[in-house]
Amino acid sequence: MEVMEIAVPTLMLLIATMTCHGASNEARTISDQQWTADLQQLATSIKTIHFKPFHVLPEVEFNAAVEQLESQIPELSEREIIVRMAEIVARLGDGHTRLHIPRLYPELALPAELGHSGTKPPKFDSLKFRQSPVRFQLFSDGLFVVAATPRHRDLIGQKVLSFDETPVDEAIEASKLVSFFENESRAKLMAPDRLALPDVIHILGISASSELIELTTVDHTGHELTTALQTLNDPKQSFVSDAPPSLPLWLARRSEYRWYEILSDSDAIYVQVNEFEENPATPYGDFVAETLEAARKAGVSRYVIDLRHNFGGVGAWVTSFVTGLGSSEFNEYGRLYVLVGRTTFSAAQFFMHKFEELTYAMFVGEPSGAKPSHFGDGRRIVLENSGLTLRVSTIYWHSWLTNDFRAAINPHLSAPISSSDYFNGFDPVLDAALRYKVPGSLAMQINEQFRQGKNQNALLLFQRYMSDGRIRNHKKVIPDLLAMADKLVEDGLVQPGYFVYFLANASYPNDPDIESGLARIKGQMK
Repeated sequence: MEVMEIAVPTLMLLIATMTCHGASNEARTISDQQWTADLQQLATSIKTIHFKPFHVLPEVEFNAAVEQLESQIPELSEREIIVRMAEIVARLGDGHTRLHIPRLYPELALPAELGHSGTKPPKFDSLKFRQSPVRFQLFSDGLFVVAATPRHRDLIGQKVLSFDETPVDEAIEASKLVSFFENESRAKLMAPDRLALPDVIHILGISASSELIELTTVDHTGHELTTALQTLNDPKQSFVSDAPPSLPLWLARRSEYRWYEILSDSDAIYVQVNEFEENPATPYGDFVAETLEAARKAGVSRYVIDLRHNFGGVGAWVTSFVTGLGSSEFNEYGRLYVLVGRTTFSAAQFFMHKFEELTYAMFVGEPSGAKPSHFGDGRRIVLENSGLTLRVSTIYWHSWLTNDFRAAINPHLSAPISSSDYFNGFDPVLDAALRYKVPGSLAMQINEQFRQGKNQNALLLFQRYMSDGRIRNHKKVIPDLLAMADKLVEDGLVQPGYFVYFLANASYPNDPDIESGLARIKGQMK
């Protein structure tokens, strides 16, 4: 479900919940007039700086939300005001436009929330949001505790069932109110972060208190446990994770911008790019050339690029990878892989655009964290009285495809990560890329994608092949493609079969075999 489809009714519930909380007699560090000024600065910044602020949320609803919050400021605590402001910004449905929720543990914030230009703390410590003594991660089989303070170490590895009386699925859904995202993949990244902030989940009505939360979990044997979690007020508490003794490659060197390793036993080179940094020590072109030289020297047949931690950076550096790999021997279907997921965002999304358009790269993992066409290049605004950081998108980046309304770029090879994979140190995404057996013909490759319901991937593969200037006779594949299309139709996949004939006819008009087949299938679609 898209965020804006649930925002209006949920907003009404949130308003009712927050009104019940009241100002809670908390001492104020900022006056009502100052909060009103910050709210107006936020609203004005969005209207004047954003390229197209009301592409999802109508302006009249935005204005009404701002006016309503302004009228309620005297009744709300300062953290409630911040959450309400963040909720208004989140309703814009833009992953780059967001109000940062300041926190006692800033090092635990998602890197994408802090932005490349850095995020300063608010003017007053009382505006910082406190931390739960546990941290979460959302896997294919649910929300799990992945780290904790030493006192709650036994909870690591357990699946979350509820926060107080709120079932975990409802809690995840409610967390969307203060998450900045434009597709469901990104929402899955944001939820664990928001649910580890006790002040946030209390204000959202998920928990009854912001001081003590009853977390109900279940272990691998089915034993349920309810634990009282005391909110952390001390920023010096340490967390343990009980990570496996040997971290898988994708988790081993996340703090490095870029690195690579030859996987001799797997006949591949593994390249991880975690951020397209602004001022690299050496040009990205040098790095790409170095990896290609290493791959050739080792004689490997697969080139794997991992973007699963990459939340963006400078999009210009993507060109080095496209030109280097696009002109290399690795630019063949089944030899070039890009590992992607929820964090793959912004400049990393551009990377996917270019590789989708110009190479035979196969995407492996989960859907990307942004829409192919999206707003970006957020400008940082610091609200004058509170010191809160607002970022507002200034540019609209269009996909290379005309009228690209996809919510995400979907992988050719789907490989979700389960809790068992994570805690056992297994990487199903890299494993899928290394073990993939490449179908022997273009028709078989396209057929594989169609039968997984990935029609867009199949059609783009056809387009990429037909635009490949290295191939002298493109028409030689047409008979196999038509035979494949006929089999799709025979198996009830009429629309995919029609697509193949339609594209073949567009490439080779006036061919009687193609025209007759197209007319035949078109008749079955009526």
